[in-house]
Amino acid sequence: MPRIPYPDPATLSDLKREVLSGTFGRVLNISRMAMHAPDAFWAAQRALGRAAIFDIGIGQRQRELIILRVAYLSRSDYEIYHHESIAATLGIRDAEMKALEIGYFSNFAAAESCLCEFVSEVVTNVSPSDRTLASMQEHFSLPAIFEVLIIACTYMMLARIAAVSGPDIDDEAVTAWNPRQPQPHRG
Repeated sequence: MPRIPYPDPATLSDLKREVLSGTFGRVLNISRMAMHAPDAFWAAQRALGRAAIFDIGIGQRQRELIILRVAYLSRSDYEIYHHESIAATLGIRDAEMKALEIGYFSNFAAAESCLCEFVSEVVTNVSPSDRTLASMQEHFSLPAIFEVLIIACTYMMLARIAAVSGPDIDDEAVTAWNPRQPQPHRG
């Protein structure tokens, strides 16, 4: 049961109705819950979220490593549920997800290990160490580093929205981000 009730659909603005009309052919509970936000914040979050999903320069695998590391550190069951499913679709193995969960990155390629350490330090310490930031600069361009940072911060925000509001876990996890790709049922 949610900690905060979902908003009454009859009270929603036209903007929110338009935004929710096509989300994976259904409305995710986190999206329903976030409808409490004022329209300007809602629109900004939508644009940021879409950019983090569809307009990234880093790879989809790296995006999901970022999101899962944030979700594990934030203990966000809601985000973990959806992003483990997406990660599996992208070929991220269960052992890799477990390593992300416990913070053991040595079996990842050097760039991914550095990425995961950077995200860990941003989530837990706000700022990465000079050493970690220097390592990121060896592996990633400055625009890519900012992309990683923005994706991590976006999902930190979503994890906290979920923690405070407590949306129900959706019946079916998202398995892919391509809006034209059908969402298979998980058994």
